[in-house]
This record gives sequence, structure tokens and C-alpha cells, in this order.
Amino acid sequence: MKPGINPPPSEETSHTQYMAACLFALEPSIESLLAAALKSGWKREYVLLAIMAVAAKDSEETGLLPGPLHS
Repeated sequence: MKPGINPPPSEETSHTQYMAACLFALEPSIESLLAAALKSGWKREYVLLAIMAVAAKDSEETGLLPGPLHS
């Protein structure tokens, strides 16, 4: 069974190539999420900010960011 999102490259790639592949794999799902939220009546800028907030929170929890983005 094919995964819903393309897997990462199996060969060794640069950080830039890996990021490009990740963006290519996730973009359709993110666009679908955005479209569903807009169809439900949410404002685009708030949906995008919410997605960024979830990503930032995850980055803080996993140590990808040095600290909180807000005070």
C-alpha cells in the first residue's frame, strides 16, 4: 500500500535536496488542510498562523529551536 505522503529520499542527499523533497511531499496535504479550513469558514491568515504555531511548538519540544518564540 502506497503511503499518503511520499517518503524521504532513500539515497544520501544534501540538506537542501532533503528539504525540497520534504516540501514537495507535504505541500498537497497542507494545501488540502488549508482548503478544508477555509471551506469551514476560518480566515486564511489565522489558519496559516495556527499551522505555524503548531510547528513552532513542536520545534520547541523537540529542541529544533533554541527557545520560546514569544515571551
